[in-house]
Amino acid sequence: MTSSSRRALAFALALTTASLSGASALAQSHAPTAQELETARTLYKEGKELRAQGNLRGALEKLQAAHALGNTPVTGIELARTYVLAGQIVEAREVCLYIARMPTASDETEKSVEARTEAAHLAEELRPRIPTLRVTIQGLPAGEAAHLSIDGVSVPDAALTEPQKVDPGKHTVAVRVGEGAAARDARGEGVVTEGQAGEVTLAVPPAPAVVVPVVPVPVPPPPHVSGVGPVLVKVGFGTAIAGGVVTLVAGIVAIGKASQLPGECSGTKNCDASHGGPDLAAANTAATVANVAFGVGAAGAFLGLIGLWRSRSTTATVAGASVSPWIGAGAAGLDGRF
Repeated sequence: MTSSSRRALAFALALTTASLSGASALAQSHAPTAQELETARTLYKEGKELRAQGNLRGALEKLQAAHALGNTPVTGIELARTYVLAGQIVEAREVCLYIARMPTASDETEKSVEARTEAAHLAEELRPRIPTLRVTIQGLPAGEAAHLSIDGVSVPDAALTEPQKVDPGKHTVAVRVGEGAAARDARGEGVVTEGQAGEVTLAVPPAPAVVVPVVPVPVPPPPHVSGVGPVLVKVGFGTAIAGGVVTLVAGIVAIGKASQLPGECSGTKNCDASHGGPDLAAANTAATVANVAFGVGAAGAFLGLIGLWRSRSTTATVAGASVSPWIGAGAAGLDGRF
């Protein structure tokens, strides 16, 4: 057996299996009752009259109901013809293929046989007339789910990128990408004609940016500064400056007067009023004033350092630092740790 013969045999077996499966499924459905058949005849007649009047929508409703009740090749072929007139050739071909799968009744009329033959020819005639619509999705992030629908009918996700067989005319295409708050939609329209292929491109908008809330950093309150510290700083350092000025002036005077004393008052010799006279007294007085002013200035500096320490104690504590004043013989300052 040649390869072509094997393929032909396999194809024939597949058709036989499909036909038997369809026939078995249809045989399992109940036969129309007399009431259903009579209703189907009435609807069939009304549907053909509406089609003759040009009311294709009304005719489709009647013939769909008639075929659902009667389920005969005759009702099926009239429904298929009306679908073709309405431009729904995909639905028309499906009805024709269904007629071919219907089991043959023992009392089938010649009209039913003719309907079967016409359905087979019409199915082949319609096949090349069905247009194709391909949807291209741009901007689809890798790994993100997308769901496509054409004219409101969902397309299986597995066939998302495959060309779809549709009726001629205008079609609305929509895609939904992402889930939840990150979901976004894209829509478009495409027009296809019989036997032609069309394409619709949908641009998916970018995912919304994730907004990270900004948490404000709490600002610590300004350190409390006692009112005593600034007063001590002003009074203390003011007194220190005044004492320093007086000490300087008195020291200069004392040195000047001492330089005018007789030679015997210099060195290690004692000198009294009978030798030095007024210059000696003035020098002694200026020296005393200088000593007193120096002491007052030193006390003022110490007081000012205490005021400075008290003023900055709060800030130093917050910053993890400690400051303490010190005073010694002829000098003063601050000890601190930072």
